[in-house]
Parts: sequence; structure tokens; C-alpha cells
Amino acid sequence: MRISTFPCIKLCAFLFSLCRLSPSVLQGFSCSSVQKMSKTKIKQMIRACRPRKGRAKVDLKEPQLTCMYNLIRGDLSQNFTDYPSDMLLYLDSENVQKANCRSYFSALGATDFSVASSILNKGPKKFREARDCLGISGVSLSRDNVEVLGNMVCTLDRSDIENSDPLILEKLKACKDLSASQVAAMETLLLSGKTQYGYVTNWDQQTLEDLKILPLYFTRTFWDRFTIVCFYPLGSFHIVLFCNIYKKIFQSTKKKFLKGFLPDLRKQNPHKNKLQGCTEGNITQVTVSDPSFPFGYDVTQFNLCLDISVLKDNLYTICQKVDDNDFQKIILKKLNQAFPSGVPDQEVQMLASVSRSATLDDISKWNITELDTLAALMNPEDGTWETAQSKAIITKYLNASGNSLDSSELNIIDSNLCSLDISTLQTITADSMRNTKHLDVASCSTEQKRVLYEISNTSFSVHRDNPINYYNLVKGYLGGASLVDIISLSKQNISMDVKTFMKLNINVINDLTASNVQRLMGEHLPDLKLFENNTVIQMWVNMQQQSDLDRMGI
Repeated sequence: MRISTFPCIKLCAFLFSLCRLSPSVLQGFSCSSVQKMSKTKIKQMIRACRPRKGRAKVDLKEPQLTCMYNLIRGDLSQNFTDYPSDMLLYLDSENVQKANCRSYFSALGATDFSVASSILNKGPKKFREARDCLGISGVSLSRDNVEVLGNMVCTLDRSDIENSDPLILEKLKACKDLSASQVAAMETLLLSGKTQYGYVTNWDQQTLEDLKILPLYFTRTFWDRFTIVCFYPLGSFHIVLFCNIYKKIFQSTKKKFLKGFLPDLRKQNPHKNKLQGCTEGNITQVTVSDPSFPFGYDVTQFNLCLDISVLKDNLYTICQKVDDNDFQKIILKKLNQAFPSGVPDQEVQMLASVSRSATLDDISKWNITELDTLAALMNPEDGTWETAQSKAIITKYLNASGNSLDSSELNIIDSNLCSLDISTLQTITADSMRNTKHLDVASCSTEQKRVLYEISNTSFSVHRDNPINYYNLVKGYLGGASLVDIISLSKQNISMDVKTFMKLNINVINDLTASNVQRLMGEHLPDLKLFENNTVIQMWVNMQQQSDLDRMGI
């Protein structure tokens, strides 16, 4: 059950000092579960979450990280490697002694900066602090600067990257994503010829492989730099021959690289629009089996060369490899031609990300009668659905005989639940909700959240004798809770995290008194200051008396 990690943390507290708890157990940490622990055990637990060799990283979310910080902020060690690196994002600069600021930023360099909410603007803020600490002036970053900053380089803008020591390219390889301006800076550095990779004209397959993930981001303009154009006088047969041979060698090198690079890249589930490309060739079973397929086809060629019989025989492989939206629309069009009476469940299950390019008319022609078909279509790795699309898919499934919104369906649908009508949501039973994982209802309307909260409230009412367990089970649905229910929770010593607080109904939040909020948030209360730029929190703060805010200590 979902609540198992919480009592487990309490039960196993004595093992923290031995660092024997698995990452999966440590990831169950919450303020509600540990607030009654001694400071010593809390410190041991936090220390157990720090990164270590040969051990998977403990994946902690922002509410857990801010809670950790709030619990020990008054007694922080200056040995920053004692803490999970991601927690270091939330340290105030005043908590870092000037003499230790370099070691702080060095430890911070291992942080995943994407864990922090964008409203906190942590990357630019921490970079300003780092410039002051490291004595960085202007826009030039030395090799030492880059080494200390580590993952912070993933938050830098174009000018900072372009004027950095080339070592920054190695750091950029660890970034989860790069913006267009960061890509432009990376390409400028590479084209300068001053990096360890030398001039582009001298690159070979090994160079491309050494660049790891970076070629994923290369723009068309950058790839065009590899185009070999030969100028030679009339009748210069030997020059023509040499140039054509060189072109073939280069194209062979590029193709060999793509054969290995694209399949490996697909395993990492990158944004599909980064995998688009074009070459030449006829589409056959042999072509489809080529690891670099469909690199090289333009839309016209793809449409003309893809025979319906080849598509039917190789549908799974083609759908796994085709990422271009226009290509995907061609696949869907030909699939409708292949099955004029409706695309069977088995074929629909193979569509993967191709399904996201479907129109409502396409979806109306699909058979969606099996749970496996619904699961295949709702796979989040294949991309998100538009509201109208997901509603059409789920409704088509529910209209099939014997299908309903049971726990299996709910776990599969998850956030797409918000695309359904109120009348459909009301068919969810308490038993179904009880056996379902926490559903993502953030995109639901106020009325949808109210319905889902009422169902969850009924489902988990048996846990009311244990307020913390009850809260952890219903907190994902509290956006639909009434003022009376939230005030009741505030009396249960639950320590609501700020993200859950911000997701409450705005009218409920505005009706909460300073005293209500103080009791409701408990150990997470300091996070109101951390997220003070959030519109919801600003609105609530502006409605309070300053004297009440002063008493809260925020």
C-alpha cells in the first residue's frame, strides 16, 4: 500500500546512522512522518540521503527537500557534502560562511537544478551568489569556475556559455535539456575549433561519439557545416574524382554514427522533435530494420515510398522509429486506408507516439475495447494528449461492453482523468479509488476536484484514526476540499507542504486565518517565505494583518 513507506521510516529510524536504508525507503520521507523524531535522528536520516558511490541517488521532491532544510536550518554544518546535493539549492546565502562559499558551490554543482520550481528562479540567483563568491567579473568563466559550478552551467545563458572555458561542453552533456540559445552557444564554441574536438572539418565518427548527447541538439545549420562542396576547374578529372570519394567517405562516417546514435537516443526518450531528419532511400522491410531509419526522408518521399502493405507488416517498428509529426500523420492516414472498417485493438496498441498526431476523426476509427489498448495509448512516455483527444479515447473505451473506471483504468488514465465530464467521474466508486495510486488532478477544474475529493474522502475515511496516514492518502485531492475540511486538518498536526497548500481551492485559502495556516503547515511554515513570489501566496499574505504575519515568523 502507498502508506507503507511512512511507518517504515519510523520503524527503521535506528538504522539511519548505519546508512542501510534503501533509496526507495528514504524517498518515502515526509515532514509529517519525521517531525516527532529527535534532531539527532533527523540529521542521520538526512545524511543517509546524500549521494554516495555505488548507490542509486535518492530521488527527493521539492517539498521533501525544503522540509529537510527547515528541520535543520538553525543547526547547519559547513561540511556541505553531509547533505543531499539537491537540498543545498534551498540554503540561504546567510547560512554559508564566506570562507566556505567555494566548498558550498562545489557541492551544489552536483545538484539537479530542475528540481526547483521555476518561480524560485534558483539558477540565476545561485549564479549571482557564485560570481560573488568566486570573484567572477564580466562574462568569462575560467576552467576552475566551470569545474566548481558543475551542473549550474545548465542554467546559464548564451553569453556565459560562449565565453566559458571549453570544459563547459563536458558539463553540458549532463543537462536534462538545453534551450535554443544554449544550443547556439554550444555550436559557437564547437565551431571555434578551440575545444578538445578541434575543427569540425576534421571530425570523424569517434568525435561525434565522444560528444555523447550533444549531437541530439545540433541544428540543421550546424549539420550543414558538414556538407562538402567541391570547386574545380573544367576538365580537372582527378580533382573531381578525389572530391567525390571524400564526399562518400564523409557520408559513410555520418551514417555509421547515426546508426548507433539514434537507437541509443530513442532509449533515453528525448523530446521527439529533436530526432527529426532527412536522407534518401526506398522504404522496404530492410530499410525499416536499419537503425538510422527514417533519417533522410522528407515528407513527400516518405509518403510516396511507404507502401500500405509494408506499413501493416512493420507497424510496430515504424511507429517506434518515426518521430516527425508530418510523418506520423502519413502513417495514420495509410493505416485508415489499410483498415477501412476500423483499426483493430492490436494495431492501435502499436502506435506509440504516432497516436499523439491523431485527429478526433482518426480516433473514432480505432477499436479501443481492451485494457491493454487503453494502457498503450495512455503511456506518458509517448507524449501528452490534448483534452479532446483523451476524452474521446477514454469514452470510446468506456462505451465498450463491460468496461468501467475501475482501479486499473484509473492508474492507467491518471492525469487524463481531468478530460472527463463530471457525470463520468461520478461513476468512480470508493473501492476503485482506494486501490488506486495517487492521481495527478492538477489540471482538473474546481468542480472535478470537488467530486474526486469527495470520493477519496469516502475511500480513505477508515484511516481517520491516524491523521497523518489519512492526510497522505487524500492530499493529492485536497484541491476539492471545503474550508471546514481544511480547518479540521489544521488541527491534526499534519505539516502540509507548501505545494499542497498552493493547490487548495483559492477561495478556501483566502478564508484561512494566519492561525489556521500556521497550524496547517507546521514544519513547512518557513516555505511561505521561500515561495513568497507565488501569486496564491501573495494574495493570501496581502489579506493578513502584519502583526499576525510577524507572530508567524515569516
